Amino acid sequence: MGQNYFKLQANTYREFQIEFGKVQWMYYHMTTDYNGFGHGIDYEHFEYERFFFATTDKELDDFYPRQMEILKQGALVALGCEVVDLLDEARRDSKVYNFITTALSNPTIEELPFEKEALLSMKNALEEEIDHAWTALPSGSILMDKLEEVYKRYVFQYFKDMYEEGKKGWIR
Repeated sequence: MGQNYFKLQANTYREFQIEFGKVQWMYYHMTTDYNGFGHGIDYEHFEYERFFFATTDKELDDFYPRQMEILKQGALVALGCEVVDLLDEARRDSKVYNFITTALSNPTIEELPFEKEALLSMKNALEEEIDHAWTALPSGSILMDKLEEVYKRYVFQYFKDMYEEGKKGWIR
């Protein structure tokens, strides 16, 4: 089963803009309503499967590196949201589990040690017994710690970076 990962090119730029907006909305929802990961975060229309290992065409490589990084980080965040929902509802989904397993076997993951750790913690939590009190289980507890780090590193840092960038223009 080959994965169809997104590639930013001239003809996919509009999709890039739309998906970037979805990540911003998900981040906003996480920050204003949850202050982290929680049940029912608005992420479901973001295809993390396509954007986790997204790439950029050489012609656009120099123009959108930070935005592409945010899009890929958003894929990990959206996946985390889906895993939290599954665990909260004491459900499992082979599509989610298979994506995590496939991503962990992708050679590119070795260049992404933090993402690899996050994926492993998701996989381990999904392999634990089904329990509504999943955060009290060993792997569930580890996952919650890792997701807190994902939130701080990607979501919270996104807004902090925007604030710092915005300050440059009006503070003299």
